[in-house]
Amino acid sequence: MINRNLLRLKLRDALPWRITGPTVPPFVICRVNPREIRTYLEYAVLRKYRSAGRIESGAWDLRAKPLSESPKYRLLRGYYDGRLEEADLTVESLREAGYPEREARSYASSGYGAYLDELFASIRERGIELERDAPQTERTADRYDQVAVNVGRDGELIFNSCGFHRLVASQLVGLEGIPVRINAIHDRWWRAHRDAANPLDDHPQLTYAGQIPIRWRDVLARA
Repeated sequence: MINRNLLRLKLRDALPWRITGPTVPPFVICRVNPREIRTYLEYAVLRKYRSAGRIESGAWDLRAKPLSESPKYRLLRGYYDGRLEEADLTVESLREAGYPEREARSYASSGYGAYLDELFASIRERGIELERDAPQTERTADRYDQVAVNVGRDGELIFNSCGFHRLVASQLVGLEGIPVRINAIHDRWWRAHRDAANPLDDHPQLTYAGQIPIRWRDVLARA
């Protein structure tokens, strides 16, 4: 599936604006204080790759919910704060927190608490690395799998279903900056800032850090 999405983005990036509509490069990376990301969208509202780099009109940003009220966030925070123990991270509790059945069973059977302990320690000590800077992995898709955020009509940063564990962990351990991938940008905010040399430079919470180019060998490689 990732290959099909990458191919779509690769071709869209190469086509004229009049055909594709307004876009930005699909894997623009910015740095941001993770605590500035306070809301989230459910997965089905905007796809994590198909919407990458799109200038989107409509009321999608008004559907954002407080991240701290997400059942998954409350579960991770409860474990981090010591209110939940590893024995509490059962299939049933993960299912109740909104994890899909297959994911809940996989996490519970493989030791979710140990995974979270390792994640918190790693992010506390080393922060979050961009996959383009990290050692090569076997999965080609990993280099595009960054924490994803959308920019709402008033500039609000809205988490978008990619990198949830990394985002929440970075907030809990107190990181001051993480790399994020810009997913969709609301048309109203874009029109107000599009005359800037780089519109994202006008955003008070974002620091432009470059972009990850899509390589044809990634598109053509088997997942």
